[in-house]
Order: sequence, then C-alpha cells, then structure tokens
Amino acid sequence: MSKPKIKIQTLSVYISTTLVLLLLGAMCALLLSANSLSEHIRRNMTMSVVVSGKMSKQDILKFQQRLEKLPCVISSKYISSEKILEEQKIELGTDPVEFLGYNPYDPSIDLTLKSDYARPDSMALLEKQLLKDERVTQVVYHREIIESVNDNIRKIAVALLAFMAVLTIISWSLIGNAVRLSIYSKRFLLHTMKLVGATWEFIRRPFIMHNLRIGLFSGIVADILLGGVFYLLLQEEPAMITILPPTSLVIIGSAVILFGILMTVTCAYLSVTRFLRMRGNDLYFL
Repeated sequence: MSKPKIKIQTLSVYISTTLVLLLLGAMCALLLSANSLSEHIRRNMTMSVVVSGKMSKQDILKFQQRLEKLPCVISSKYISSEKILEEQKIELGTDPVEFLGYNPYDPSIDLTLKSDYARPDSMALLEKQLLKDERVTQVVYHREIIESVNDNIRKIAVALLAFMAVLTIISWSLIGNAVRLSIYSKRFLLHTMKLVGATWEFIRRPFIMHNLRIGLFSGIVADILLGGVFYLLLQEEPAMITILPPTSLVIIGSAVILFGILMTVTCAYLSVTRFLRMRGNDLYFL
C-alpha cells in the first residue's frame, strides 16, 4: 500500500520543483530583458553635432571622418542643411525660408555612440570636448531621455534582483520541504542500512542520484514551458528577439537546469544526512 504513496510524493516533488524553476526562469528572463532593453535604447541614442554653415561639404566630410575615429563612435551620418530644411517644413507645416529669406539651418553630423558611452556623464564630457572645436556650433542630444531611461532601468534591475533573492530563499525552502518529505517515508530504511554497516556515502548515493534526475527533468520541463511562452510572445511581437536574443535564452535555460540540479541534490544530501545523524528512537517522534 505504500508504493502509490511514494509515487504521489515523488510526483509532488517533480511538480513543485518544476513550478519553482519556471518562476525563477521567468524572473531571469525579465532581468535580462530589462538589461537588453537598456542596451538597445542606448545603442540607438544619437548625438547631433551642428557644424558651421560656412564650411564646405568637403571639409564637413573630412571632419566627419575624424569624428568616426573617436573610440566612443560606432557610426556617423552627414545631414545637409537642405535636408534639415525639408524635414522642418514637414514638421512645422510651413517654409521658414518664406519668412526669413534664407535657410536658417546649419548642416550636422549625427553620431551613433557605443552603449557604454551613451550615458549622461560620458555624453556631457564628449559634448564639452566637441564644443572646443571652432567648427562645432552646437551639440544636441536628449539628456533628459537618457537620464530617465538609465534611472528607470536601474530601479527595475534593483527591484528584480531583490525579488529574485527573496524568491530564491522561498524556492530553497519549498524544494527542500518537498525533497525532505519524500525521504521522510524512508527514514527507517536509512537507519536499518546504517545498522548493517553501510557507509553514509553508500546510503546517500541513490537518493542524490534520484533527486539529480528530478532536478534535471524539472529544469528541462521548465525550459520547455518558458520556450513555449517566448514563442507565443514572439508571434505577437517579433521585436522581442532583439530584447531577448537566443544567447540570453540559452543562458536562462542552462541556469534553470543547473539551479534545479543544485537545489534538489543539496536538499537530498542535507536531508539524508540529518536522518543518518539521528538515533533510532528519535525517528518515531518526527
């Protein structure tokens, strides 16, 4: 009559471990998504370097090549004063030349910066250096947006890390209790094996291997479920692949499996050791 009970206990360990790993994997995905989103936004931040309208196009292009050699610049784009005027006509709904009699806009060079440099302090330092050049009349970038993005991403990351730390402690407790209950029914068998001279390592081995399989299987199932959810999200929003690329998914999947194995094996080791240290009479009062 005890066999079905053992199967139910084992099944409960599988289910509880899978659910815990699924939740942890989802939190890891959110954390990596926040970091990837921050990187994506910073990679698309541009700085417009407005140059003197007295410069010839050839001189501006030479200056552009010099700017491209800066270690913080990924690429650059020359925008003529005529193109800026056309864009302003569309945005303003009127032609400034009709009122002023001339094109008031100077040409500019848009710089795309590396994500490590797309930060308020780095961009302010770069602005200061550029303005020292007499050919540069103005440097334009969205300081408020950059500061807001960095602050919000930082707050989200801290909140997620704190929540993951709490979740890890709760997960350890839940999986530990589930594993401990599955071993509890065999506590007298452990004591009997100890009495007949079996070493503690010999007694622990089958329990550790059994729970290793539980951790591995639960991690794989959790990864499959997470992959299914991501696939559905990708069907609705293809841009998700840029926020959570395949490399991040591999990292999450590997972390979930490793964490599942570590949790179940550690809990099994500690639980078996606890029962082995107890005297036979004490086993009746648990």
